[in-house]
Amino acid sequence: MSDLVRVVPGFSPLNRLLLYISMMLSPAQFAAGLGANCPSNIGFLAYNWYTQIQWYHAARSNQLHALSLLMSQFNFCYTLTYLGGVSSGNMVSAVIVGFGTAGVMVLNNAVAWVSWSTAQVQGYGVYEFWFVGWRTLSPHWHRWFLLIQLVDTLSLLGSVVFAVTIAFRTAAATKDKALVWWYRYQMVFAGGVGVLLSIWPIILWTELIIARNHIMSDTDGTAVWLFVVQVVAMLAPPCFGCCARREKVRSPSKTVVDRATEFTTLVESYQDALPEEQQAPADVPAVAEP
Repeated sequence: MSDLVRVVPGFSPLNRLLLYISMMLSPAQFAAGLGANCPSNIGFLAYNWYTQIQWYHAARSNQLHALSLLMSQFNFCYTLTYLGGVSSGNMVSAVIVGFGTAGVMVLNNAVAWVSWSTAQVQGYGVYEFWFVGWRTLSPHWHRWFLLIQLVDTLSLLGSVVFAVTIAFRTAAATKDKALVWWYRYQMVFAGGVGVLLSIWPIILWTELIIARNHIMSDTDGTAVWLFVVQVVAMLAPPCFGCCARREKVRSPSKTVVDRATEFTTLVESYQDALPEEQQAPADVPAVAEP
């Protein structure tokens, strides 16, 4: 058996499990941010930034080994899951999560380019990966990974615009509405299953590469605690008056009543209001001329 290859901390079984769970929680993150004054998505953003900064330093110092083959593929998954953290209920939060998410997407792409240009070159004849059978990295396969990287970079342009747009649109559409806070609990399971069905190939490919190349990594405790903060901030119900903003509606008696917005009503608020159909005037009997 080949000797174990120790890479940068943060890719231990625990760290990888939390990374997969964080991606699966993205739909619940989106639901938690709708119409909320609480910065429930800040923990999600902080976890993603910390993870990518660690990966960037690892790529620059050539500490990723065969994990450098995974960076572009992870970015395709992040293009969707990162959008779960851009919803908010006010413009201040929209600026933070919108541009913060766009920034971490750009950093992801930089990590992938550094990995492709440095770490992968050092892995010719060494790094192994699965592609209809086990393959060994070579200049030919390196060009194939370049194609994936180019597609990832092109998709980045649209993803950045999309992230900022969604952040401001959700803030504008839900500024006077508050989603019933326990809806996020339903999205933990339903949304998590949907994301898992989408990302399981990259999870399987990651675990195969780690096992085949005998990669070993220590646990990054900071990433673990940031994940805990992310989950607590997402699942905790609004606990302060400024956070528990409610939709203001008027009852027939003209008194102001606080109530939470139903999910279907909140979703409909994203659609542009359609002008009311003009009613055809009733037929007016013709008046005979004298």
